[in-house]
Amino acid sequence: MSRFIRGSVVVGAFIVVLLTGAGRSFATVPPTLALAATGSGDQVTVQVTGDPNASVLLSYSKPGAGPTIVSLGTTNGSGQFTDTISSASYGLSSGLPVTAILGGTSGPKSPTMYWPTVTSANALSLDRAAVVVSVGSSASVSVLNSGGSALYVSNNSNPSIANVSITGSSAAIVGNVVGQTTVTLCTVGITANCPSVYVTVTQAGSGQLSFSNANPSVVSGQNLPITVTGGTGSYVLINNTNPSTISATLSGSVLTLSTGASTGSSSITVCTSDQALCGVVVASAASTNSVTVSFSTNAPVVATNQSTNVSVYGPTGVQFYVSSNSNPSIVQANLSGTTLTLTGISAGTSAISVCASSGTCASVTATVSAVAAIGPITLSQNTLTLQPGSNVAVTVSGGQPPYALVGGSPSIAQAVLSGSTLTVTGVGAGTASLDVCSSGGGCTNLSVTVGAAGTSGVTLSPSTATVAIGQSVIVSLSGASSYYLSGNTSSNVATVAVSGAIASIAGLSPGSTVATICGSGSSCATLSISVAAPVSTGGSTGSTVASPPVSSGYTFTEYLAPGKQDAEVLQLQKTLAAQGYFTHVATGYYGAVTEAAVIKFQAAHGIEQLGVVGPSTRAALNALSVASSSSAASATGSDISTMTLAQLKLTVQELQAQLNQVLSRIAQLSGN
Repeated sequence: MSRFIRGSVVVGAFIVVLLTGAGRSFATVPPTLALAATGSGDQVTVQVTGDPNASVLLSYSKPGAGPTIVSLGTTNGSGQFTDTISSASYGLSSGLPVTAILGGTSGPKSPTMYWPTVTSANALSLDRAAVVVSVGSSASVSVLNSGGSALYVSNNSNPSIANVSITGSSAAIVGNVVGQTTVTLCTVGITANCPSVYVTVTQAGSGQLSFSNANPSVVSGQNLPITVTGGTGSYVLINNTNPSTISATLSGSVLTLSTGASTGSSSITVCTSDQALCGVVVASAASTNSVTVSFSTNAPVVATNQSTNVSVYGPTGVQFYVSSNSNPSIVQANLSGTTLTLTGISAGTSAISVCASSGTCASVTATVSAVAAIGPITLSQNTLTLQPGSNVAVTVSGGQPPYALVGGSPSIAQAVLSGSTLTVTGVGAGTASLDVCSSGGGCTNLSVTVGAAGTSGVTLSPSTATVAIGQSVIVSLSGASSYYLSGNTSSNVATVAVSGAIASIAGLSPGSTVATICGSGSSCATLSISVAAPVSTGGSTGSTVASPPVSSGYTFTEYLAPGKQDAEVLQLQKTLAAQGYFTHVATGYYGAVTEAAVIKFQAAHGIEQLGVVGPSTRAALNALSVASSSSAASATGSDISTMTLAQLKLTVQELQAQLNQVLSRIAQLSGN
């Protein structure tokens, strides 16, 4: 059994299509799509070829709005369709990819084309086609309105992402949540030529990505690389407002731009893969003769006796050259290919002009910062914590004297610089920041925290200390969970070493000093120390025995540096251990641990912190030895029954050191 249904014959389970029309039959023709702006308003002529009498659908996807399919009409008996439509009527914007579909949504599709750029006598234009704003922040887009009519938002593809308000000729865009939306602006009464801005909203408080060239000119045939920096280092290409003019591809952190046009522009949005940070590159197509020479940075900074490279961008195949250098005594400029190498000579600025063989030029302004040849400026400590009325001395070294103070907060802390000694006195609770600068250029920062009056928390027992030269006393610390030495006004008078809840004070020379000892929670206390001449202790049983000497009486004669290994290095380690700077087993090898201990010793004694034992450090070590030699003899002759374990250990170390010297001398004599 069979029956007819609208030109088809149903036979069993099969459908046979009856073809009519003077014996002709039509095979499926792959559709094509052509687009052309008419030059009048936002009107675009759409031409489609394909099967005859087939419905014509236009398919496109707007960012944030999803897929959109609209019906335009039907091809004629020859398979042709032509119509002129308004871009704004369909929400179409320049550069948007579109496809024609024939015969229904599942029918054959044309190759993808890009919606052309439209213009109008009543033209609207935006100062930017893409913008990045963080949640809770706003960005302003300026509108050039030659028609003069009032503006309005004709479309916001995803209003939950961003709010848009218009005041005069400016549109304020406020980020709501992370995402993207496209905002279209029109003038009242005119639906033609309504431009759009692509909005990317990032996380609250986030910044933006950086590009080696954020406003490049791209010439036909050129592949222009742009380096992306910032964020996680993993990037994605989010949007390209006009891909028909500027093609963009992203590989790793390199955005590559190319074009086949000589005019037009596009805004390319790039984000980190988590979209925490985004940025926009605005690229323009240009002809070889009109392209502007550009640089990876227009304001490079380089130090004296150092170099930095600046990339030069321009048309492919064009040679560049340095046209002028306003201050060659400030910076030397050399150009090799597309790399401009700048070498700092002296402090100052210079303008360097680079030209292309096509005749266009551009300039960079280089700034040279002076750096002293002897190295950067350093402080014995970069952070201070003290109480109102207390003071701390900080040693300044390196750089180029004389030094100078910059900044600070006198109501919190007063700072006085005398030579290489910076004395800071607490005034009121708070934090202050000041810079200590070298006359040869370069500064380093000192951060000062002053606690509230009466909130010390740290308790010293005793609160004052008196010690003889070559002797030591112990002060107990309480009131905090941990302690550290914040400052010592005269480290040449006495050394102070804090270990656990104990502060050990060793007398070096007659005089007085003030040590600031701080604990957890920014609490501090000051310890007044007086150093007097050595006191005889006697040797009778039951008498008070002097504290063990702080040094062995050894005389240092060698230049000691990392890598050295001998008996004098061994004695150095023992001496530094007695002073509290060296806490490891003495081995006689000058390694990184010994170098660090020497630096601590040098800082405490106002010596340049080089980590080697030179004349100044050797003199300080020998001064300790001379001061403690009589005390050493007294200690070894005392009644050992009254000595503590620590005193006995130090006494044994002194005897071992003397024995090592004797054995070393015997070995020398035996060799002769």
